Amino acid sequence: MSRYIAFVLSAGRGIPMNITIKDIARETGLSTATISKYLNHKKILEENRVLIEETIRRLDYRPNRSAQILRTKKTHTIAILLTDLGTYFWASLINSVTHYFIQHNYTVITCSYSFNPGKEIKVIQDLISQNPDGVIMLPHNNADDYYQLIQEAGIPVVILDSIPSNFSEHPADCITSDNYGGGAFLARHLLENGHTNIAIVERSINSYTLEERIRGFMDVYKENGYDTSSFLTPYPAIPFNDSQTVTERGKQRFRQVMSSPHPPTAIFFTNYTVGIGGLSAAYALTKPVPESVSLVCFDDDPLFKVMNPSLTCVSQNLKEIGEKASEILLRRIHGDYSDFPSRTIVDVIFHKRNSVKDLTRENS
Repeated sequence: MSRYIAFVLSAGRGIPMNITIKDIARETGLSTATISKYLNHKKILEENRVLIEETIRRLDYRPNRSAQILRTKKTHTIAILLTDLGTYFWASLINSVTHYFIQHNYTVITCSYSFNPGKEIKVIQDLISQNPDGVIMLPHNNADDYYQLIQEAGIPVVILDSIPSNFSEHPADCITSDNYGGGAFLARHLLENGHTNIAIVERSINSYTLEERIRGFMDVYKENGYDTSSFLTPYPAIPFNDSQTVTERGKQRFRQVMSSPHPPTAIFFTNYTVGIGGLSAAYALTKPVPESVSLVCFDDDPLFKVMNPSLTCVSQNLKEIGEKASEILLRRIHGDYSDFPSRTIVDVIFHKRNSVKDLTRENS
């Protein structure tokens, strides 16, 4: 038994008394000030950090969270605010952020506002009242400026998947995938396979990410001398509501473009929810994919890998996005704003599968 841990014997069982930072200081030979710095997420020597963490595990030290909050005014809580928790798409990002902050002794909570601006304001107000140390937020579009409420409360916030339209007036740290580059990847693949009659399904009101994907896609064709004016379907852009609504719209759009007088040889789905809807409609065709029409999608889904044929797409590295968002947010929490506002672009991954027909062989 360590001489620094006392036991109260009751009914034949040893129950350890509360371990304090003084106990950790005695075990490590470090000062209580150094232990306190570590517990409050301040920078200390690496060898001291390793020694403290080993001792904490060995002694099973558990900090008094209530006392910490009263002393430092910090809750050691991180909030993730998403548009929709009804989809599994963001699961790897949530897991990445949670894993990162648990290692730094934070609790992570996740909440959603279901694409409802009125509910979003209320959720943000509730979050502010709980005084989280930081927030990672996914706005519903680039006109969503409610992140300012969080900033005005003195809480650091990192924005994902969007660049606010008023960024120059109200800057914020932003992380997005390489939407432009991903759209260009898919366009080059279709062009290399001889596809010039294209339909893009679809646009969304005030969506920075979708517009960047479309711009990257169309620029490849423009740079190769093709007129892209017919690529965008003549139907109005939609508000990005819940996933089920968008999926149903994907079905509708697919049927519309395929029933046109000159149906496309290839369709670019700009996100996975639209893609799932389009795929379900595609399988009702008398000819299978890709004989009847070739398909590509921005975003990946487990379904896309196992379907026959598997769907060519680019995927977002959500794990890396979560890690980068966490790293930036933790630095802001510690008062490091040396690179504020940061704009980080994370590479996408191209997955060449079997949903694109090679028209060049037919024409050779």
